[in-house]
This record gives sequence, structure tokens and C-alpha cells, in this order.
Amino acid sequence: MTFLLPVTLSLFFSIILPFSDMLPEAAAFSIEQPETGSVHPSNKTVSVVIDVGATTGITKVQFYWYEEQEDMLKAFVEEKLAGMAATPPFGANLRPPQAATGRYRLLAVAEQENRQTDDEEWAVFDEVLLHIQPHGSLEEIDFETDKPLKFGRASAVRVYDQLDFLGKTIDLPVVGRFSDGALRSIRSAAAGTTYHVDDESVITINENGRLRLVGNGATTVTVKNGGVEKKLNVLVEVNSEPNQPPVGDPGPTQTVYSGETVVLNGLTSYDPEGGSLQYSWAQIRGSKIALLDPDSAKASFLAPFVAEPRLFRFTLRVTDVQGADSVPAVVDIMVEP
Repeated sequence: MTFLLPVTLSLFFSIILPFSDMLPEAAAFSIEQPETGSVHPSNKTVSVVIDVGATTGITKVQFYWYEEQEDMLKAFVEEKLAGMAATPPFGANLRPPQAATGRYRLLAVAEQENRQTDDEEWAVFDEVLLHIQPHGSLEEIDFETDKPLKFGRASAVRVYDQLDFLGKTIDLPVVGRFSDGALRSIRSAAAGTTYHVDDESVITINENGRLRLVGNGATTVTVKNGGVEKKLNVLVEVNSEPNQPPVGDPGPTQTVYSGETVVLNGLTSYDPEGGSLQYSWAQIRGSKIALLDPDSAKASFLAPFVAEPRLFRFTLRVTDVQGADSVPAVVDIMVEP
């Protein structure tokens, strides 16, 4: 027996250990349905199935709708609340916002028993990115702005406005009127909208409707979505002093642990002309956190306690002294348990 025992144990571990390696890890709290990337009509409810996994003590799950790039730090949570489930298995039937079109984030946030009395902030959540297809056909495109759109001395209201300098950017407010009676923002490329500028020495515009002043003069923006088209005349008469837009740098991707202080560092952002900068941080992924000093070069937050790795995403936008803006730059923060 003294010889057989080691052999028996050897066989035991040779069988059990490889088998244990194949055992699945305990599932995390997650949205099982709908799947990321799935398409949903705006007039029909979305069936949500939650898998609580190994997470214990969940008392309710709250659901929120956010546009893909919406700043969660400025959005009112009450207005974004889509519904709540307080009975296991915490599924729900949610109706997309009436004005939704394009890519939206569905965020599910769990509340756990007694967590509200703890000093530690826990984040138990999951989110999926969905494509919301508007009910009804697009009948008309409009711009929620003056027509024609004037900048600088061309504007009777904002004469010599200090913000109207070359390099300034604005998000062109493009809306669509649909046959179901809804008025929806269709500015982004995800909504199927395309742009064309007759003279790009006056303005440029990106695929998501962000317009930039690059020179004085007059031009026309043509906006198309499906078979509908609309034109907007633009007149620019601003200080012609050359001004290159600044460049935002939010730093590299970080992996941190629960409870650590996380610093978002934008000090390597710069203005090609060497001027000073204003900073603006926004959160666009993860459950909403308390971000300290979001209008400074260095913003920070306390990494919440998580049961499994969770992604938080932030953007940094910088503005020079003449009002020129950078393209929002993205940084990901992965929080580990």
C-alpha cells in the first residue's frame, strides 16, 4: 500500500486538476439579452434578460438609456432612468426613448443588500450598445439654428464675439421630422446622415456633424439622410488671424484596482501656438462615478469596488484662448477587483 498510495494520488491529481482547469468561472452580472449591436425599432419594447451570475444580495436593477457619446456627468440620472426590476430574475421590457435613433447604450445597474450603508462604493453593472431604428419614415430635415448660420461680424447678435475665431467648432443641430410625429436628432453618422461642404476653405464638417471654422467667406452645407436632403448657408466673418486647433491628450489606458485613486492626466495636451488651455472631461462608459475637477488638467475619481473587471471610458476636450476646440480624445480605465 505504501507504493500504491502515491500512484493513486498521482492518478487522482492527473485527472482532477486538468478537469478543474476546464470548469467555467463563476458568471458575472451581465445583460444576456439584447445582444450588443442588435437593431431595435423605436416603437417596440426591448426585452432585457439579466444573469446575476455569482453576485449575491441584489435587491433591484435599474436601467438607463444613454446616447453613445453622451456625457453622463452632465446628464440628469432621473431623466435617463428607463425602468426598474425589483424581483428576480430582474428582467424587464423597456421602451427606447421616443426621440432615439442611431447607437444607444443600455446600462443596467444593480443595487445590493446593505451596500447603501457601507463606506465602500460598489459598482455592479453591465451595458450593451444597441442600434435604435426610428419608427416611421423621415419626412423632413431641419436645423435648430438661425438660417443662414452666421459667425462673427456677419451675425447681428454676436458682433465681434470673442468665441468666433478660426478653429472654433460647434455641433451642428440637425433634426429630422418623422411620419410618426417624432422630432429626432439625426446629426451623427450612426443615424444615417451624410454631409457635404461646397467650400472647405471656409468650414469643414466631420461625419458626426461637428463644424469647424477654417476661413472667412460663404459656403453651403448639404445634409442627406435616405432620400431626404436639406441645405444650410453658412457665412463666416471672423478675426482672420490664423489659429490652429489644440490637441487633447488624455493619457494612456490604465488598469487600476478597486479603491485606488485614479488620476486622468491631460497635461500633455497642447496648443500649436503655445497658448494656455481650458479642459473638459466627460464620462461615456460605465456606471456613473463622481469625477473630481472635471474642468481641470487633472481630474480624479475613486475606483469603485467591482466583483469583476469593468471598463470606464472618458473623453477630454481642450479649448485654446481664442475658442478653438480639440477633437474629443478617449481614454479607457479598466477597474479590477
